[in-house]
Amino acid sequence: MTDFNQLAAPRFAEGVRRLLGEDIQVATVAPELAPYMSLQSDRPEWQVLFNEIPIVGWRTDAAVAGQFSSVGIVNAVTGGQDRLTVIKKVVIINQTAGVLVYRVGMQVNISADATSGVASRDLRRLTVSSVVTDRTAAGQLLPSVQGLPIPANSFVIIDADWMLSVTALGRSMLVVEGDVVNQLVRAGFFGYERHLRPEEIVVD
Repeated sequence: MTDFNQLAAPRFAEGVRRLLGEDIQVATVAPELAPYMSLQSDRPEWQVLFNEIPIVGWRTDAAVAGQFSSVGIVNAVTGGQDRLTVIKKVVIINQTAGVLVYRVGMQVNISADATSGVASRDLRRLTVSSVVTDRTAAGQLLPSVQGLPIPANSFVIIDADWMLSVTALGRSMLVVEGDVVNQLVRAGFFGYERHLRPEEIVVD
C-alpha cells in the first residue's frame, strides 16, 4: 500500500494523534489505519478532535410594510482572517397559508440591525465566533438571485456548502431574504467553524 501523502498530513495529524492517544507519525501509521477508517468521512463526534466546532443558528426577521426582511450568518471574528465558517445546510421555514419565495446567496460587508451568537452542537467545545443576523431595508440584498418558492406551512433544506471568512473583498455573509416587501423570514444554519492555516487564508 502506498504511504500516506505527507503533504496532507498536517490536516489530520493532531486529530489522529488525539484519537489514538499516541505520539505517532501519520505517514507511518496511515497504511495500517487505511482499512479501518477514512479521514475524509469520519465520525461526527471526531470533529472537535480535528479542531472543527459544529454549530447551529436560527433567526427570524419580522414582516415590515415597504421593507425587505432578511436573516443571515457571518463569521464575526475580530483581529484577523484566520477563522472559517462552513455552512452545510440551510433550513427555510414558511409558516404562512400561502406560497412564499425566498432568495439565498452571499454578500460582503453587510450591516445588521441585530445579531446573536450561534450555538455549538458539541458541548465539549463551546467557543464560537459566528453570529446570526437580521436586517430590514428598503432595497434588496440579492436582486440578481433566483427566488426559491416554498409551499404554505412547509420548509425546505438546502444542502450546499458555503465558506464564510474575511477576504480582500470583506467579511462574507450568507443571506436568506424575502422576495417581496412585508415578508417574514425564518431560517436556520447548520455547519462548523475552524481555524485556517496560513496557506489557506489567501488562495488566489
